[in-house]
Amino acid sequence: MNDVSEPNRFKQKKLRSEKRAVFSHRAGNKNSILFLLPPNIEFQDFINPPKNISTITKNGKQFGSVITDIPLGVISLSAYLKKNLDVTSTCIDFNVELNRIEQFNFDGFIPFFTENLVQEIQSHNLEPDYVAISSLFSPAYQSVVDLATVARRLFPSSLIIVGGNLPTSTYRELLSDSEEIDAICFGEGEKALLNLFKSEDKQTYLENSSSWITHEKLATDNNNFQHDFIWDLDEIPYLDYDILDIDGYKLNPTSSRYSVTSKYQSNQPGQALEEAIGSDVSDERLNFHSMPIMTSRGCPFKCTFCASHAAHGRAMRYHSVDRVIEDVCRMIKEYKITGVVIQDDHFMAGKRRPYDIVGKLGELNQDMFFQNALAIYALDPEFLKLLKASGVNELVLPVESGSDRVLREEMRKPLKLSKIPEVVKNCRKEGIYTDCNVIIGMPGETKQDIIDSREFLKTLYADWFRIFVATPIPGSEMHQTVLQKNLYKIPPLKGNYKRAVIHTEHLTPEFIQFMTYYMNIELNFVFNSNMRLGRYDIALESFENVIGVKSNHAIAHYYSSICAEKIGDSAKSRLHLQTAEKIIKSTNFWDVFIDDFSIPLKKSLASLSQA
Repeated sequence: MNDVSEPNRFKQKKLRSEKRAVFSHRAGNKNSILFLLPPNIEFQDFINPPKNISTITKNGKQFGSVITDIPLGVISLSAYLKKNLDVTSTCIDFNVELNRIEQFNFDGFIPFFTENLVQEIQSHNLEPDYVAISSLFSPAYQSVVDLATVARRLFPSSLIIVGGNLPTSTYRELLSDSEEIDAICFGEGEKALLNLFKSEDKQTYLENSSSWITHEKLATDNNNFQHDFIWDLDEIPYLDYDILDIDGYKLNPTSSRYSVTSKYQSNQPGQALEEAIGSDVSDERLNFHSMPIMTSRGCPFKCTFCASHAAHGRAMRYHSVDRVIEDVCRMIKEYKITGVVIQDDHFMAGKRRPYDIVGKLGELNQDMFFQNALAIYALDPEFLKLLKASGVNELVLPVESGSDRVLREEMRKPLKLSKIPEVVKNCRKEGIYTDCNVIIGMPGETKQDIIDSREFLKTLYADWFRIFVATPIPGSEMHQTVLQKNLYKIPPLKGNYKRAVIHTEHLTPEFIQFMTYYMNIELNFVFNSNMRLGRYDIALESFENVIGVKSNHAIAHYYSSICAEKIGDSAKSRLHLQTAEKIIKSTNFWDVFIDDFSIPLKKSLASLSQA
């Protein structure tokens, strides 16, 4: 936390009060807002990426890969404001900016933010009345603080507000670390932001509203903060994509990281698509391009590692099916999309609603990708058949653990272990690639639990596994448990699903972090299901997708070599093996995996040198 002296705190409080007073007098004309989205990665992880994260290359140098998803929350806020008021909105997404630039020559994110914003000011005479910083992920925490600092310097008379999942759960920390933030929105922001815009006296409104958190409220223990949900999501108009550089989101280096879809791409434009958007559109859709949607908000489950309820609550709220299809049709026509990424917290709510949405999206010839919205218990054969028929070629399955005890006692996830093999088998039968999320390092988890999980997962025959570090997300029950038991070894906001930040009763952070990568090698390469099933073409595509985001992955090159040889491509096989040789000669990082799993890589290299 910043070391801010008491005199400076008093000065900042006085300045905030004076600024809001001036702002309030001019409130009638104050309707321009600048949305800022901080990078979803810490600076050090960006410039010096750890071995276990994906990378991108800029001017020959490796940088940490940046998650770049279209910010649905921000464009929902903008659309809702414009529906009700005359508002001017601008958005700068620094994730897009990081992916766009060919070179990065800054010694921190602050000068990077400053240069971009100064250019925007000079190019567009930017002078917003509100600066709104929105963030979802813990790695962005310091950038939220830094952006507030930069915004105050460049826009001294603007009201600086912050919102999103992360600020909702870390408002105490943020207001302690930043005197520049005027207020933090608690939970979803559509109604709260609209009411702030409409208020004649901003200072009085912020002080009296339960939707906003301020320095003054925390100082007086006025902490009765409450959600102000929109219960009928159809009240939100079509999202304001116009404030985004949509082409910038095509640069997302993390999309479909390990997915294999080309083997199953067979859908052709159907009559429903032609009728919905016109006969001339399908010919223009030459390149695959998907965009995210949320058809609902909320999740009734109480998984201990999840914090989605902090912003969206547990009660389910919906867009109507007709509204979902109407929005997608418009996205097809305006942006030539060929797929949708469904980002609901719980898509499977309602008996017929999931069937209706999937079926109608399939009629529009839209590929569908579910990030983590499908409850495994609801994936019966009928629904899987519909998914496949509707263009779904891959499913991310939230398995989370191969230990029944961990699922039941530590995660409190409503999933029986016995259900998972059945779903995976039925997916394989339908030709749906299965990508399983797994978490290790939960408080209470033991080494035996991890052994049990590994053995179960090896029998699952899923196509791929994504192994994550159990991360105590602020707002989750796990975070509270870790705080109460004093389990944090690294500051909590350093967690990022790859870096272990806690020591548990049974596991050290070092062990947890090592095991995530160890299990990745074991499940995805040594015991690769498609290789065991003789589906070497699919296995090869998976491995080469890994190489696409981590070119120095020696193990991926080795197994690519085996698969290429099996399908008769000796030239490619030799090239992958030669690349593996160069990598292992330059580093000993891979030695432990080669030795532990008895991977005959060095033997193969010896044979290669003799050939």
